[in-house]
Amino acid sequence: MDRRAGHLQPTLGRALWGWALFIAVETLTQVVFKFAGASLDVGQGLVTTALHAVTTPVVLLGFALYFCGFLIWMTILKTIDMGRAFPMTGAIYVATLAAAVLVFHETMNLTRIVGVVAIIAGVVLMASDEDSEP
Repeated sequence: MDRRAGHLQPTLGRALWGWALFIAVETLTQVVFKFAGASLDVGQGLVTTALHAVTTPVVLLGFALYFCGFLIWMTILKTIDMGRAFPMTGAIYVATLAAAVLVFHETMNLTRIVGVVAIIAGVVLMASDEDSEP
């Protein structure tokens, strides 16, 4: 790593691993929340559902993953400007849709495919913005 403007700049490889980890954790969080939601009976009322949620391991796992994603995101924001970092979170939508198809056998249609292509195009455009300051 080298020093620029008083901040440590991550190497490209390290940054890519950080992004891959963030996308994986955030996608896994959504998959776990989907499983967790299926385990809750909201017909029992809010208090009963909340009490059941805080004692259900899959719900607690979802919250733990959510917190890990938060920590990774804070680390990313520490080293990358927000204007460039935030659009990259769009990759999570693509990964989550892929997980929905692979894990839950949800269907793909033309609208979803066009949406994924638009997200990918937006991420590529925002990431390639060379005019933004580091």
